[in-house]
Amino acid sequence: MAAIMALSMTHGGMSFEDIAQLLQHPEAYPHSWWYLMLLQAISHAFTFLIPSVIYWRWSEQHRVEEFVRRPLPYFLILGVASLAVLSFMPLNSLIIEWNSHLHLPQALFRVESWMRRKEQELAVMTQFLTNFKSIIKLIVATTVMAIVPAIGEEVLFRGIIQRKIFHKIGDMHVSIWLTAVLFSATHLQFLGFFPRVLLGAMFGYMYAWSRNLWTPIIAHFVNNATTLMMVYLANHQLIAMDVENPESSISWVGALVSLVLTSGLLLNLKMISHRRVAQL
Repeated sequence: MAAIMALSMTHGGMSFEDIAQLLQHPEAYPHSWWYLMLLQAISHAFTFLIPSVIYWRWSEQHRVEEFVRRPLPYFLILGVASLAVLSFMPLNSLIIEWNSHLHLPQALFRVESWMRRKEQELAVMTQFLTNFKSIIKLIVATTVMAIVPAIGEEVLFRGIIQRKIFHKIGDMHVSIWLTAVLFSATHLQFLGFFPRVLLGAMFGYMYAWSRNLWTPIIAHFVNNATTLMMVYLANHQLIAMDVENPESSISWVGALVSLVLTSGLLLNLKMISHRRVAQL
């Protein structure tokens, strides 16, 4: 609601009905891509980042400057974390395909129909937002869909929720996986639920091992930005990628190689992080 109000005030000629129509039929409005990017940025800020900053400031008595001025992790930690995210993509692609073919019990047929209808609506919006060829739009999309979510979501889920659960129950693994489930559930993309849980858990372990929130933030950014770059290249027909129907063409052998590489990189990340923390 805050995002819609902000967009309405920013573009005084737009009523709430206009904005509702813009969301349902963006192709019918001039400059709708820019409006929707602005709406998404505002919505994400008010959903994730701003509530987190308020909580930090008023509940935990922390200042934002304390986080901003915190030094980045050891460059080797960031490098290995980024490579782990990239190596996980082929396996994740196969898991996405598997998840999309899952079905709920017959008794929940109406629920599944609603879920799949929402997924189709989201797919149309995603296709519209990722249909760009200019470098300016790539930069804007990367800011709104990679930088903003990487900071906002990691601050909330890893920096606050995971940390609070861990302090409450004292079990690192349970806190990581519970947070990963919440992380995936809030995206309301049911047919990609399990892949996002695994990605969230990976970010959670990166945070727990490195003890620095910048590690999952950078990894999250690399994941989203790489996908956007692939979309950009596909729009120029330099690579083959169908955003509207992203079914995997990864073989089981390719997925197995991806699993081995990702596991090895995460193991190395754990060892490097522990050595680095011990030196501090």
